[in-house]
Amino acid sequence: MYDGATESLAGNNEMRRVCLNRHSGAVNSVCLDWSVRRVGLKELWTLKWNRTFDVNGAWTSRGGVRPEDWPQWMRSMKDY
Repeated sequence: MYDGATESLAGNNEMRRVCLNRHSGAVNSVCLDWSVRRVGLKELWTLKWNRTFDVNGAWTSRGGVRPEDWPQWMRSMKDY
């Protein structure tokens, strides 16, 4: 998978999820309390996006992801 790839990320009629390296391994995030902070790309899988989102899922350190499991372009980024 390459930086910004959308293949195999969603089925028909679904919003596609994209992980794009625009700010040196991070994105800017705005929260409902109006706070703004830098969020690492791999950190996105650890945030509570909704009530049922598993913050300890397969793509987190607690979920068992290994550096070699990430696409090549993400492997050098900070783990969370």
